[in-house]
Amino acid sequence: MYRLFHEFAHRYDLHTPPGHYQHDHAFVIREALRIAPTNCRLLDIGCGTGVFLEAAVAAGIDGHGIDAAPEMVDVAMRRLGSKRVRFQRMQEISDENAYDVVCALSWTIHYCETGLDLHEVIGRCRRALRRGGLLLLQVANDERMTGAVNVDREPGPSGEPDDTYFIHRFRRLQDADHGVVADYVYASRAHCELLSEQHELRFANPSIVAGALLQSGFNQVSMGEPKSISPFVVGTAV
Repeated sequence: MYRLFHEFAHRYDLHTPPGHYQHDHAFVIREALRIAPTNCRLLDIGCGTGVFLEAAVAAGIDGHGIDAAPEMVDVAMRRLGSKRVRFQRMQEISDENAYDVVCALSWTIHYCETGLDLHEVIGRCRRALRRGGLLLLQVANDERMTGAVNVDREPGPSGEPDDTYFIHRFRRLQDADHGVVADYVYASRAHCELLSEQHELRFANPSIVAGALLQSGFNQVSMGEPKSISPFVVGTAV
């Protein structure tokens, strides 16, 4: 259980403001409306605080989300209402032929713990999609991990400059699972809070994820910019 997603879920938008990933969100929305210009139904896996879903709904998409952290779900429900978000692990997706688009942003897919787990989740995503639907997975690229330390400074809850700090570092593991260790530090002066923890990410490589999509019956599988630390892998359901 990662405290960043549970105990500190209500602070998530403080250190990771909604605008941080607007370009990624715009890409998914654009692809969703391309594949289903009207009445597009979308499932966001690991929806977090509901920031992307809010943008998708504003764009005319019938967006729904799941998250394995009940605290994140509570925040998302306050943003979107209880009918669009539910508490559910990605390993428990049971919908069939229900969505035009299924997406998982911010490296959610890498919280799968085993290869069998990864293939099970992708298989469930395929069954949840309508024929011709899209699966969009934002993945980590271990080959681009440098171990550099990055520091984000954000305003405080009342607009105080440089009140909130989010320090992060991504380190590649030399193992068969293409593992990555993500080091996160969150600090808020206004709230007198400090959190430091490590997240273990598995199968953090676009080629590994793309191969899993092909094995699960997706076609037209594509990978994003190879030099990116966080490209998208996209597959079409048949």
